Amino acid sequence: MILVLAGTSEGRKAAAALEKEGLPVIASTATDYGRELLRLDFKGEIISRRLDLEAMQKLIIEKGITRLLDATHPYATVATATAVEACRLSGISYERLERAASEPEALTGVIEAGSIEEAATTAASYSGSIFLTTGSSRLEHYTAIIDPSRLVVRILPVAASLEKCLSLKIPPANIIAMQGPFDEETNRALFKRYKAAAVITKESGPTGGTAEKIKAAHSLNIPVILLTRPKP
Repeated sequence: MILVLAGTSEGRKAAAALEKEGLPVIASTATDYGRELLRLDFKGEIISRRLDLEAMQKLIIEKGITRLLDATHPYATVATATAVEACRLSGISYERLERAASEPEALTGVIEAGSIEEAATTAASYSGSIFLTTGSSRLEHYTAIIDPSRLVVRILPVAASLEKCLSLKIPPANIIAMQGPFDEETNRALFKRYKAAAVITKESGPTGGTAEKIKAAHSLNIPVILLTRPKP
């Protein structure tokens, strides 16, 4: 049995492809929203919850997992570390399906930050609205450094993300709940609409529309702070 950690578009495609090959597959997503997206192309069993080390080991035993395909987001370091350790302890095969990185020229002119704290501190030095395109999962690290009233956040259109934004005192008018990725024109319109003084984004590669965000910001002379990918 193959377990696919399928919380990304790459993971969803991989799970569906393995299933079409007739291989036994179980897929895992961290959220119900991820489950809904996966169900569009995958007919097999889906587990929709975050798995800690104990839960993942238990799943491996109960389902007879012999191979794990980790297709989590490049920034989901905790999930990847958990998967690696669970496979090591269980003696099963671990494989990483890494999202493709952006071409170097697409990242020209960005301000690189090696951590959320560095990205937030750099952004806080600009006056005006800070447009955050990194989602809601670690939003509290940004609000600890940047006044929440200055943040404009683009999140997935799910209740949990919205509730988190509101709990952290992000003004409702500054919450954009939309499913990406977005083209350059859409990004430009949103950056302009919210009068962004700086944009914070991740290096999510072509799949995540990184180049389109950078191009849109640069066309408006808005600095882009790029949270670099965690090192393996």
